[in-house]
Amino acid sequence: MIQEKITIALTKLQAIVIDSNKGQVDHLQTVLTLNAELMNLGYVLSQELTEILRFTDKALIIDYAHIMIPVLQKQKGSDVIYSPMYPNFPEQVINAEEIALYVNAINHYWSCGQWMPSEGVISKKFDFEQTKFIEIGVTTEQTFKHIFTQLLRSQDSLSDEDKKTIAWFITNTSENELLFPEDIPFVENKCLVAAELLTQGKSIEKLVKTSTDILRIVTYISGGDISLAKNTSFKSLPRSMRKILVTLLENVINEEDIGRHKNKWVRLFHALHVGDYSKKVYTIAKKARNNLQLKSFNGTIEYYLSIPDIARAVDLLRTRPGEFGRRLDQLLRLAHNINNPSIVVDGFLSISENIPTRNLLQLIGHLYRRKNDIEKRVVFPKGNVQKAVIIRRSIKGLDPIIINDIIKNIRRVLVKRFSHQPSLGKVWIDPNLIDCPLPSQQRSASNALFNVARGTRLPIGEKATLRFFIYWIGRDIDLSATLHADDFSIVEHISYTNLRSHHYCAYHSGDITSAPNGASEFIDITLDGLYKKGIRFITMNVLVYNGPTFAEHQTCYAGWMTRDKPNCNEIYDPKTVAQKIDVRSGCKNVIPVVFDVRDRKAIWVDVATSSQSWCGGNNIESNSASIQEKLEAVTSLDQKISLYELFDLHTQARGEQVSTPEEADTVFSITQGITPYHINDINADYLQ
Repeated sequence: MIQEKITIALTKLQAIVIDSNKGQVDHLQTVLTLNAELMNLGYVLSQELTEILRFTDKALIIDYAHIMIPVLQKQKGSDVIYSPMYPNFPEQVINAEEIALYVNAINHYWSCGQWMPSEGVISKKFDFEQTKFIEIGVTTEQTFKHIFTQLLRSQDSLSDEDKKTIAWFITNTSENELLFPEDIPFVENKCLVAAELLTQGKSIEKLVKTSTDILRIVTYISGGDISLAKNTSFKSLPRSMRKILVTLLENVINEEDIGRHKNKWVRLFHALHVGDYSKKVYTIAKKARNNLQLKSFNGTIEYYLSIPDIARAVDLLRTRPGEFGRRLDQLLRLAHNINNPSIVVDGFLSISENIPTRNLLQLIGHLYRRKNDIEKRVVFPKGNVQKAVIIRRSIKGLDPIIINDIIKNIRRVLVKRFSHQPSLGKVWIDPNLIDCPLPSQQRSASNALFNVARGTRLPIGEKATLRFFIYWIGRDIDLSATLHADDFSIVEHISYTNLRSHHYCAYHSGDITSAPNGASEFIDITLDGLYKKGIRFITMNVLVYNGPTFAEHQTCYAGWMTRDKPNCNEIYDPKTVAQKIDVRSGCKNVIPVVFDVRDRKAIWVDVATSSQSWCGGNNIESNSASIQEKLEAVTSLDQKISLYELFDLHTQARGEQVSTPEEADTVFSITQGITPYHINDINADYLQ
C-alpha cells in the first residue's frame, strides 16, 4: 500500500507524504546520497524535504529510496536497458558507408531479427548538458487525500491512470475517510465510483439517476469502455449483484434511455436476467428485443425539424438546455433558411444560464468558426482511443452579428457564474496560454511523464538536437519521423527505409524487427537551420509494422530528449528526457507529438492514425496521406477555446488583472501557478 501511495503522490503532486517530526540524529550524508541518485534521473529534493529527511530514521530514508527511485525511473523510462542496432549512434550511422547500412539491414532481416552489427561499443566522451531538474517536495496527508476529491470534482472524463487512482483510494481507504465531493458532476466518473463501491458490497442507490448509469456501471465492471463508444462483452455477474442492479434500474428506467443504446441494452437485459426480478423492466426489455418503437425525445425533435416547425422544436428543446446547446448550430442554419433566426436566438438566450460551463465554453469555440464558410472541420470522436477525423463538407457561414450576440451572452453568463466563486485577487495571465486549448476527452489520454490538452504548444528551449526514442517488447514496432513544409506536405522522412538525411541532419539508429527481450530505436534531428531549409513541422510516428496493436504488446513507450551534445554521454540520458509516454492504445499507429520548428514548440498530439500496409508494410510510405491530414488537424487551434480565454473570464468575474507575475496573488502561466499541466485542477476548479 505504501508503494502505491508514494507512486500516486509523486505522479500527481511531485511530492511525498512524510511526517515532519524531527529526530536527534542528522543523516545528511544519506539524504545527499539519495539526492545524487535522483539527480541522475533529472529530479532533486526540495529544501523542505531535505531538512525533514535529515532527521528521519535512516532505515526509513532507505525505504523511501527503494520505492521512489524505481517509480521515477519508470516515469522517465530509465528502468530498462536501451540497445539500439547501432550502439555508437549517432556517429556510427552518420559515418557509415551506404552499402554497409544496406548489407547490415539485409542480414538482420534474413536472420528474422537475430543478427546484429558486431561493432563494439565505444565509450562516449562526457560533457555537461544543462538540466532543468524536477523538484520533489513534501505534502500532507490531507493534501494527498484531496487528490481523490479533486479527481471526482472534474467536469470532464478521466484518463485510465486517474481511474486507477480513484479505484485505489476506494479500495485502500476506509469509507469514513474518503473525501467525496458534494457532487460528482461528470457522469462517467460517478458511474466508475458506483461500480467500485458495488463490487465491495456497498450501497450505490444515491449514485444511480438514469438507466444509462446502470449500463455504464456494468460496462465498467466488465472491463469495457465506460463512455459507451464501443460494445462490451458483459461479464456473468453474481445473482445478488444482478438483483441489486435490476432493482435500481426499475426505479429509473424509461424507454428513451433504452432506445439511445438499444443494441447494448438488448445484450445487457439478457446478461442481467431481468425477467427474474422486475416485470416493469422485462416489459421494456421485450419491446427492445422485438425491435418495437421506443419513446424518444430526439425522435420528436427530428420530426419537428423535418417539417420544419422550428418554433415547436425550440419550445421542446428549452426543457433540455444541454441538448439545445448541442443543436444550436443546426437550428440556426434551419432558421436562416426560413428567415427567422430570432426565434432560435431568443429561445437559446432564455435557457443559456442552465447549460454547464464546459458546454458553453465549447460552444464559444464552435461559434468562432461558424462566422466564416467552412470547407472542412476536425472532429475528435468519443472513445478510449483518440482519433482526429477531418470531415470535408462545405458549410455556409452564419450571420456574424448573430454569432457575436450569442457569444457575448455566453460570456456574460460565465462571468456571472464565476463571480460567485472566491476572489482571485490580483491576477497575471501568461499570453502564451493562448496556445493552450481547454483540456477535454481525457479518457483517451495516454499515461505520460506529464499530460496536457491535445493541441497544447509548449516551448522546447534552445538545445540543438531532438532525440526521439521508443522501447518495446514483442513484435516489430518502428520509430519514424516525417519532416513537413508549411503546407503540411512531407518533404523528407527518417525511418527504417531511410536511416539518414545528411541535408536535414536527421539520423535513425537502425531498424530492429524482433524484440522478445526488449529493443529500442532512436532518431536524432538537428533543429538549427532546419526552418531555413523549408521544414516547418516534425512529426514523431510510432507504427506497428506487422503484428498486434500496441495494447497487445507487453510493453511499448516512446518519448523525446533535448540534447546539446548528441555525440557525448549515454545515448539514453534520463536527465534530458522531456517527455515519456506509454503507448498502450488499441491501434497500430500513433503520433505522440509534433514539433513546430519555426516557433520551437512541441505540440502535444497523442492521437491514433489509420494504418495502411500497401507499401511493404505498415510504414510511413503507406500512411503519408493520413499523417499529413492528422498534422493539419491537430495544429488547428481554432477548434477549441484557449486557457487564456478561460482564465480571462475568471479574472473579469473575480479578480484584477496586473501586468507582471511579481505583483499578482494568482498566476496562470506555462511554468508557474496554475499551468496547462494542472488538468485535474482546471477541470475541477475553473469549469464549475
